[in-house]
Amino acid sequence: MHEPQHFRSMAALVLRHWRLFAVVAVLAAVISTVLSGPGFIKPRYRSRAVVYPVNLNSYSIETQSDQLMQLLESNSIRDSLITRFGLAAHYTVDTAWRGGRAALYNLYNERVSIQKTRYESVELEVTDEDPALARAMVLEVLAQTDLLARRLQRHTSAELLGVVQLGLRNAKQRMDTIEGRLDLLRRTQGLLDYGAQTKEFSKGYVRALASGGRQPQEITAGLKALEDHGGEFLRLSLLNKALVKDYAKLQGQERQLALDTAKVLTYTNVVVRPDLPDKKVYPVRWLIVLASVVAALLLCYVLLFLRSAPPGGGNQR
Repeated sequence: MHEPQHFRSMAALVLRHWRLFAVVAVLAAVISTVLSGPGFIKPRYRSRAVVYPVNLNSYSIETQSDQLMQLLESNSIRDSLITRFGLAAHYTVDTAWRGGRAALYNLYNERVSIQKTRYESVELEVTDEDPALARAMVLEVLAQTDLLARRLQRHTSAELLGVVQLGLRNAKQRMDTIEGRLDLLRRTQGLLDYGAQTKEFSKGYVRALASGGRQPQEITAGLKALEDHGGEFLRLSLLNKALVKDYAKLQGQERQLALDTAKVLTYTNVVVRPDLPDKKVYPVRWLIVLASVVAALLLCYVLLFLRSAPPGGGNQR
């Protein structure tokens, strides 16, 4: 029956070969320090900005922070940065090679981090071996986001402006048609104001009846014109007033949309501006050295344990 391994036997094994463990630890520390140095692993620096969304139009039920994140993650912004800063050459990626474009996008997504904070702001971080490039990319992403949001808003405003201008043309055409018919009724039938003329002609008619005299020709003609064309004149007058009111409303919308297509707004309020980083964030050399030393010591112990184990798998009865 095998005897259970005890902690004291493990400690005894370590004490017997402590010099070997010490040498292994030192060698592992030295090698990992060298290999984690800038000659083998280039240090990376991180530039960071925190922004709040502003002046964004709501398209659905998402928050403005969600809309800003969608803009920041736009592939048009990504492609613009890749072209502007020559990231394919900077990341040493051959885009002509099959899968090169996907590899370039993966490196971009790895270096550019966009996430929402618990305060409904958006945090943008760019990591790169060149600290100046990291800061420049953060500033460029914010600038491109403003341009993209402005372009989308102007496109929407331009479409609405076209609809409003079409409505103005239709309303103007209808107003001209109605005004032409009203003008004809004014010139041929003498109709100017349906309500006032009806009231005055009625009074004249009553006075003529009360006096027992002959009804004046103008009253007869006026009442005849009101009888034959008064209803049409009234309907056209009311319709023309409604069209004038709608036309004025559309003109106000046209002016506002024209301003929207020309205005220059900022869509990101920067509360934490990106600084030029002077402290690397990668690699964490002490963590690499510690992990290397622990792994080397563990491997050394396993090898010593296997070497000191009795042949045949242990004691026999």
